[in-house]
Amino acid sequence: MQEQMTKKRRGGLATGLEIGRNDTADDLKNLAASDPEGFARKTTDLIERGELTWSDIHSLPRLFDQLVDVKVPVRMEVAGHQRALESSAFPLICGGLTIAGFISAYDAVPTIGEQLVTETQDNKKVSTYAAALSEDTNVDRVEEGKDFPEVGAGEEKVEIRHKRNGRRISITGETLEENDVAGFAMKVNQLGEIAAEYVEEQTLSRVCDVSGSGSSPAEPYVYRPAGSGTQLYNATGDYPGTRAPSGTRLNTNTLVDETDLDNARAVLAAMENSRGKRINIPMSQCILLVPDALVGTALKIRNSELTPGVINEYNAWGPRGPWQPQVVSSPKLDDFSTTAWYLGDFKRQFIRKWKLRMEYVTLGMDTETFLKSRVAFQARIAWDMEVGALDYVYVVQSLDSSTEPS
Repeated sequence: MQEQMTKKRRGGLATGLEIGRNDTADDLKNLAASDPEGFARKTTDLIERGELTWSDIHSLPRLFDQLVDVKVPVRMEVAGHQRALESSAFPLICGGLTIAGFISAYDAVPTIGEQLVTETQDNKKVSTYAAALSEDTNVDRVEEGKDFPEVGAGEEKVEIRHKRNGRRISITGETLEENDVAGFAMKVNQLGEIAAEYVEEQTLSRVCDVSGSGSSPAEPYVYRPAGSGTQLYNATGDYPGTRAPSGTRLNTNTLVDETDLDNARAVLAAMENSRGKRINIPMSQCILLVPDALVGTALKIRNSELTPGVINEYNAWGPRGPWQPQVVSSPKLDDFSTTAWYLGDFKRQFIRKWKLRMEYVTLGMDTETFLKSRVAFQARIAWDMEVGALDYVYVVQSLDSSTEPS
């Protein structure tokens, strides 16, 4: 049985089950016997409403014995088409409970990656994104009787690749014999947490371009113009391109007070579009991304109405000032650097491409196969995601000296 991750819905069907009052395995068997056509629909509804979870299963052996030989009809997607098939009720229930556990555990992990990227879906291994560039003659006046010049358009193409990952778990004969419901439920939770953390860590690593902009730049690069891996953050002027006249990195710009933010803003204010004109990047749309080690400093600067050490001078970065970026932080950034910080319009620069969004697949074994392999149920979670930079002019990196995150 295969399902894509979805939001839980409200409302439900009358199933006739009172989970927790009687033996759950007996109730489920009675439902399958009395209404085999509605079994999958009704149990799915219970699970989605949170009224049936792994904590309601008190005996795995009994659940297996009661449901493994009970066949119920289900509708499944096979090769892109809906098919009516027969399935054992045991893997059907285990699959629904496991998928719900995956989703709950995945959603419970606190993340910031989604605030830093624009999400997109593309099933290609290598995706090409074209940024349209205006090509102008820079004529600021057209004389009477003269033709109006035509505006052309060029393209800058960047590549975003993919990264496949996933994990699986099983209910074995030993799990049944030991009735290790708690142990299996813990594995389900861990699987959801692991998936969420892998996605978060990969996203933050790419946004910081830890490998591509390190002391020895190497794969994976977050910025790939024309398919060529290129260092995204660099203090050299006109790098990674001429539209960044002051570069994209500030060395020796430790976050201490508002003057350090002024320095980063000045670099952003110097960024240019394809016509060689400065880009207006409103600070209200920007994010101040800091590791946990700097979040106290960042919040102090952002929440101070007056400039520290200056009498009666309003802090331009404070709550009453004109520049109010959102402070975003995660302790996972400290794994790369406790001093590097970033300012910019992240969503405008970074794309998170999903070749395969979180996919949950469950598989039940028939009795004969169980006797041979002692695997009664398997579940797998898989995803394929990569983050890439569409441009280089919207985010600036600041270092305390010149040591890159690693």
